[in-house]
Amino acid sequence: MHFPVVLLIPKGELRDLEPPERARAARIAVEHADGVPVIVGIGALRTRHVLEAAEDVQSAGAAGVLLAPVSYHPLTDDEVFGLFEDVTAGLSVPLVVYDNPRTTRFTFTDELYARLGRLPSVASIKIPQHGGSLRVVAAAAAHLGLTAPRGLPLPLRGLDAKERARVATVIEDPQLHA
Repeated sequence: MHFPVVLLIPKGELRDLEPPERARAARIAVEHADGVPVIVGIGALRTRHVLEAAEDVQSAGAAGVLLAPVSYHPLTDDEVFGLFEDVTAGLSVPLVVYDNPRTTRFTFTDELYARLGRLPSVASIKIPQHGGSLRVVAAAAAHLGLTAPRGLPLPLRGLDAKERARVATVIEDPQLHA
């Protein structure tokens, strides 16, 4: 199993490149990845530019895209959902939702995660610096039906049935949904 290469993340080099430079970087990365999947960031301030970036990196052979909601102004859940809905409508590769409130100043809600999880092509959510156990997060994702337990990388399959049941109990706790 190869872990993917992630290129052009929103808080890094993505914001400094013009669209032709981003497309060229994606092509070069795919050409030199030797079969390792390449996921490319496609964030931009305008939806039209995000859609163009998605088309460019798909044409370059990217195995997936990474998207964070980028804006100068505060966004609503509906605006962010609309962005992801527009983008996934034209994707032929998986999309990773990038939840990075330190960079985007947008905080995803559990309800928005659920809505996004039902969109075609949404394959994963990247949550940097969450401070929790990746095994617990993976068990939660499996319990919520966002991934099959066997679809997880081996290091994340570490919870036994009793531990997974504890995670499920916490997730289903009605007090968490109030």
